[in-house]
Amino acid sequence: MKSIYKTPEDKKKILAAYEQKLKNLDFKFTEKDIDTSFGKTHVIIAGNEHGKEIVMFHGIHAGAPLSLESVKNLLPEYKIYAIDTIGQATKSAETTLNIKDDSFARWADEVLNGLSIKKADFVGVSYGSYILQKLISHKPERVGKCIFVVPSGLANGDFWVSMKRLSLPLMRFLITKKDEDLRKFVHNFIPEDDAYMFSFQRAILTGLHMDYRRPQILQKQDVAHFTNPVFIIAADSDLFFPANKSIVQAQKVFKNLEEVYLLKDCKHMPHKTHFVEIENKLRQWIG
Repeated sequence: MKSIYKTPEDKKKILAAYEQKLKNLDFKFTEKDIDTSFGKTHVIIAGNEHGKEIVMFHGIHAGAPLSLESVKNLLPEYKIYAIDTIGQATKSAETTLNIKDDSFARWADEVLNGLSIKKADFVGVSYGSYILQKLISHKPERVGKCIFVVPSGLANGDFWVSMKRLSLPLMRFLITKKDEDLRKFVHNFIPEDDAYMFSFQRAILTGLHMDYRRPQILQKQDVAHFTNPVFIIAADSDLFFPANKSIVQAQKVFKNLEEVYLLKDCKHMPHKTHFVEIENKLRQWIG
């Protein structure tokens, strides 16, 4: 199997950044490895042992520590399982899954079995929303309440806007490797003051064989059988998955869409100042 990392040194550097983020978490957690037919899957578990269970799928290459950091104020009330997505820059196996079939659903199902979770409430962030969409399409009995945050899989950004503000700056950075060119790219989707994410983006863009495949757009027939509540948190300045287009598609697809909440002055990756808003909505919706 071909590694997702360009060199062993790149892998070491990227996983060191993961470990640093994990080390800096200011709450207690446990780590667990689950064996699946797709490869080992790493899970971080934190929160109230007796609380309602929440399972989280993180954004592309973001990793479980970043997911937990964004909802840490929920930990006294809930037990949260943050799953490291397989095939990404995490502590899970490097296996690349087919994004067009039910592989992600079967993988998630096996992970849940390994965690002895029959059913839980789920939060999918960005690319993690696409994984959650696969799960409710193929294993709907696993999911109670379904919450998408800045979701992929519902709509993609305008081609020409994406080309000008994302693709061209990215291509320039990949040629020059200059910080100034990286900033012109990442300032379109991450908070300006997030030094960790700036450094991490440099590491993955230069050290990974990047997978630029876009998730398929979810269709009504894919989830017509899913009847549990669906909620969405979207960002008003999301270039990757624009809120207005995503909301329109969600209204077409989900007959059980309960509420949409819009984060104001927010890029694709919410700023830390948005975390309280997100936590409050999750608390309200999950109960």
